[in-house]
Amino acid sequence: MAAQAGGEVELGVTRAEAESLAGRSRDSFFLLDLDRVSAAHAELLEPFRRRYPDTVLAYSVKTNYTPRVLQRMRELGSLAEVVSEMEYEIALRAGFAPHEVVVNGAVHRPAFLADVLLGGGRINLDGWSMLETLHEVSRAHPDRTFRAGLRLSYPVPDAHTSRFGFATDEAGMQRLAEWFRAHPNCRPAGFHSHFCFAPNRVDAFRARIAGLLDAAAWFPDEPPGYVDVGSGFRQGGDGPSFAEVAEAVTGVLSERFAAGQGPTLMIEPGTAIVGHAMAFVCRVYDVKTVAGRTVAVVDGSSHSINTMGWRTRMAVAVLRPDNGNGTAARPETDPADETFDAVGNTAMERKDHLCGGIRGPVSPGDFLVFDAVGSYSCGMKPPFIHPCPAVVAREGGRHELVKRRETVDDFLRTYVV
Repeated sequence: MAAQAGGEVELGVTRAEAESLAGRSRDSFFLLDLDRVSAAHAELLEPFRRRYPDTVLAYSVKTNYTPRVLQRMRELGSLAEVVSEMEYEIALRAGFAPHEVVVNGAVHRPAFLADVLLGGGRINLDGWSMLETLHEVSRAHPDRTFRAGLRLSYPVPDAHTSRFGFATDEAGMQRLAEWFRAHPNCRPAGFHSHFCFAPNRVDAFRARIAGLLDAAAWFPDEPPGYVDVGSGFRQGGDGPSFAEVAEAVTGVLSERFAAGQGPTLMIEPGTAIVGHAMAFVCRVYDVKTVAGRTVAVVDGSSHSINTMGWRTRMAVAVLRPDNGNGTAARPETDPADETFDAVGNTAMERKDHLCGGIRGPVSPGDFLVFDAVGSYSCGMKPPFIHPCPAVVAREGGRHELVKRRETVDDFLRTYVV
């Protein structure tokens, strides 16, 4: 089901800016605002560090692979959190050192796991097959000590129990404790969880950190080096503020550890950092009336703004021609309640409906700005029917092309023709 228009566009784009950038990017592009990335990083991390100085942020690479985003995160002192070998390589190429990358994920080649373990990398093991790889590596190198984190799955109020990680019931934790006793050169480095669909409530965040600390108690001789609550931090809406979340999470740590003696607290945000820092800008090619509704055909698709299908409401702006005084022209005769639907360029009849109920009017040549599309957009946009759009970064009023529009050669490069 397509999203419906709602809310105000926060990432401002002028008609002149859209025209200029579209001329270099073939009428559609993602606009990445690096100032907003930096501001979001501070807005989330500062409330945690003010209450618990030993807090570390690891940016979720899968949320948006754009190397310039990763470079900015490293400039700000963040780690990179990856869930695949491909993402690990992207992070390294963006400038992160191996020890600055946190490796999560459910499926990895044993050879890759062995490389990370032997290289002293940060890793959270997801299941028993990964522990088997650690077993083989530790037996082959009995003179070395290996530290690996454990991803855990446990109940959180009003949330489905995650299929990822080790179960924390008594039988599961007893088995893990016995495994480490049988491997004296292996140590649990810390404990990790990720509940992206947990309720955005203070009690849920409190349960998330408490579950990690309860599991750590099974290893009384190995105090955890870190506890990693993953992500799920959300901007805006009716949920708690970042300060309230930080108070809940760090409050549990303060209850269980004396000041300065607790583990490192790690958080792994993605959407909270980049979600509101990117917009999709596309030109309107045609406007038609079909069965009583106004439809604008744009040079973009639902893949560009809502690939996951999660968005139900979306802030959209219409950029009309300048009327000479720097504001968009709007005919005085247009009814105030005129709305239209935006449909895409892929010829997919049902799926490619970007957004409905957008406040009009609209004409061919106008631009639409879809706000807050930084999460799971440009990284998941497939080269389906049309190539993937460019990404333009903006900072301090300056623009930089950080990803060119893809070509047919890019698409065909991996095929054997």
